[in-house]
Amino acid sequence: MTEPTVAYLREPPPDDDLWAGEDAEPTGPRAISNTSSQEYLDKLVQALEGELLDSSALDNLEPLEPVIADVLYRDTLARVYGASGTFKSFMTLDFAGCVGTGMDWHGQAVTQGPVIYLVAEGIKGIRKRVRAWEQHHQRKMTGVHFLPRPVQAMDLEWLVLIELCRKRRPALVVIDTQARVTVGVEENSNTEMGRVVDRMEQLRAASEACVLLVHHTGHDGDRGRGATAVKGALQTELGVERKGKGLMDTTITLKTGKQKDDEELGDVVFGLHQVALQGEFKDDGQPVTSIVLVPLDPVAQPQARTGHDDRVKEIAEALDAKGFPTTWGRDRLRNACSSIGIQAENKLLSDVIKYRKNRANHLSADLSAAPEGTGQDE
Repeated sequence: MTEPTVAYLREPPPDDDLWAGEDAEPTGPRAISNTSSQEYLDKLVQALEGELLDSSALDNLEPLEPVIADVLYRDTLARVYGASGTFKSFMTLDFAGCVGTGMDWHGQAVTQGPVIYLVAEGIKGIRKRVRAWEQHHQRKMTGVHFLPRPVQAMDLEWLVLIELCRKRRPALVVIDTQARVTVGVEENSNTEMGRVVDRMEQLRAASEACVLLVHHTGHDGDRGRGATAVKGALQTELGVERKGKGLMDTTITLKTGKQKDDEELGDVVFGLHQVALQGEFKDDGQPVTSIVLVPLDPVAQPQARTGHDDRVKEIAEALDAKGFPTTWGRDRLRNACSSIGIQAENKLLSDVIKYRKNRANHLSADLSAAPEGTGQDE
């Protein structure tokens, strides 16, 4: 072995064990750097050899631990991407609220744990979003702590964030957004973004959390913007798509673009539900509102319907099951439908109201008008 190779290995990296604490025992190169060059190399080889696993030893490796079943996993890197206006931050806030409180995420089991949410952009709107989520789900968003400013991944302060997460041991760390914590980094460069990935991996390793990045799409709209180095490091990548305009016509679809070592979750479709915050009003007296995502019941998806009349009956049954009064008019019923993930145009809602009232009054539940002379109106 030539001396230049040994010389290269002689000194440990300058940051090695920098944040391990004063009482930590030296590990890796630092523990053996004072020996001769050949002894140093021999010990490095011995240490690396000790990490080799045979086939039987693989059974001792810990399996992936879900944070949200089939969606996010502890001790992994993950990313949610979507175009501007696709409500991807509402999606990640919903993840955070469910993990922090231990509430199932729309039918998917959750492993409860602390959440650290880095709000690197849009901080002024986060309070309304949280209050709307709490009011809709009738519980406080416990277990979630927000850091209301960006921490740059390539600055020294990132090491402080790593130590904070090592101390707090969160189950989920949300970085919202990737772009706002990588200011000055060329996002199309695999070299530069590779360094960012290394910083994210340091955060993951220290916290053993799921580190979830929020990111924007590229020009083609079907993948995260920028270098491919990031996607290669991800365990999970989720895409968020929006269709339609307006509160009642918009659907948000969560798609699994990548799930490296586990089964992919099928598409999950959401509608938008507007929440008027209790006791909060604008200067003009109008209520302060925000949005929560509600999973769309199959009733809300026209492709699942066999016809208009069948859809009316199914919506009526869904409203009955929730105990919504049959006396409500269209506006109140629209809000009720939205709250349980049902979207319906005005004509459909009018027919639902008619159907429910007729049935409550022991009249024909038929949607068509009663023929003359039947005595139904007598």
